[in-house]
Amino acid sequence: MSSAFSEVTLKFFRQNFDVLDGDKIGRLRIEDLPYLIRVCGAVPLEAALDDLKGIADPDGRGSFSFENFCVAQKKALEESLTAADAKAAFRGFDPDKRDLITPHELRYFLTTMGDVLTAEEMNDFIDAVQSDADMEGNLVVTDLVFKMTAEMYR
Repeated sequence: MSSAFSEVTLKFFRQNFDVLDGDKIGRLRIEDLPYLIRVCGAVPLEAALDDLKGIADPDGRGSFSFENFCVAQKKALEESLTAADAKAAFRGFDPDKRDLITPHELRYFLTTMGDVLTAEEMNDFIDAVQSDADMEGNLVVTDLVFKMTAEMYR
């Protein structure tokens, strides 16, 4: 399955895998999978993580190999949030098509729909994007989408 990725991408994945493989046994704990998937560029929904764990660890051993990680990562990347998806999701909060959303609307959206953020996560996110606000305190949707999507989807 790793042939689904370019040599450069596989090298990037391998470097990240090896950083977590402190014992150098070629296997990682299944608990490390969500972190590794995200570090390697995918943005899966929380609901998808159990499926991805099943793909990475089909035998239920509690660990996964690099090869099985690549299979799970391929699926995670296929199902990740793209910039177009994120922009479409924000359209409902931007009826005037000004490419703006208020922090209040963003907070409501991210704490009540989809993968709900905790209050702490939401506060951290708002703090991170607040510098991109316009003069009235509105957030620019294009900037939000840029920060929310994996680099390879920009």
